[in-house]
Amino acid sequence: MIERSIGSERIEIGKRIISFIGPEGSGKTDNSNLLSIQTGKPYLTTGSILRELATNDPGYYGEKAREMFASHTYLDGKLLLEIMCDRFSKEDTSDGFVLDGGFRTVEETDDFEKTLIKAGRNFPVTVIYLNIPLETIYERLITGEKARKRNDDTKEALDSRLEKFFYRLEERLDLIRKNPNWDLVEIDALPPLNIVYKNVYELIIHGKTEKFPEKSP
Repeated sequence: MIERSIGSERIEIGKRIISFIGPEGSGKTDNSNLLSIQTGKPYLTTGSILRELATNDPGYYGEKAREMFASHTYLDGKLLLEIMCDRFSKEDTSDGFVLDGGFRTVEETDDFEKTLIKAGRNFPVTVIYLNIPLETIYERLITGEKARKRNDDTKEALDSRLEKFFYRLEERLDLIRKNPNWDLVEIDALPPLNIVYKNVYELIIHGKTEKFPEKSP
């Protein structure tokens, strides 16, 4: 059990936001949920919020969410932040939160801090980039014996979503690096979940994971 290998004690990290980014299949959801449990901070995910809108909101936001899912793309960054600002400002996030996803476009990354300020949640942010080889992504989601194989996990749809994630990725990482109130770190997401989460745990508690390296000139 992961809880036994890491420890089941509550992690105290103060007022802080931890955001996991990475391509599909990198383990963002599993790691975010585990960290949420250990810190007691609410688990937020853009995907769940947008799926809820697509299913239950007959209005503008719901329609935009439905269009997004149908086209296998991302919601406009400013529109997404407008939706997320409302969630960030809820009472349960007053000491921070764990975010599964985020920073998906340059526009969203550039305006993320403004959204936190508007929501009254401009806390220190640690962005954890779960990095994983492309071939492993396809194995975990489509081709492997234990692949997820969701209804929308066709090769064409996954290709489209991965293209969107990697589009202007270095620009987004540079914006995160340059914010003095934020940290960006990389964790290898190829090993099994218990090993990846142990590295996340060590990072949060002891800061042992190296910073994400600057891009070579």
